[in-house]
Amino acid sequence: MKSWAAGNAPGKGADRPAEQKPKPAPPFPGAAAFGPGKSGAQITLLGQQLVRKGFGRHYSSGPGPRWTEADRLNIADFQRSRRELAGDPDGIPGPLTWRLLFS
Repeated sequence: MKSWAAGNAPGKGADRPAEQKPKPAPPFPGAAAFGPGKSGAQITLLGQQLVRKGFGRHYSSGPGPRWTEADRLNIADFQRSRRELAGDPDGIPGPLTWRLLFS
């Protein structure tokens, strides 16, 4: 039988996994980083977050660094899902879309 020192009983102290704090949202790269003809890591990051939040149905092979119509459609779906954004579901992320998506 295992003996537990005071403060190290199961579920306390070193035996309990550390609580995970939510990561802060990455800084918004600016609306000019998104749209037709754009490419970069920020587009991949955006697409990955859309998939995590359940808004990736328009991707046929997953998000990538090149802006596609699937990115626009997935963002528009997300925008329509949020009351704060529903009036302007243009499919281009602005600062509020970015903040809500990464919160």
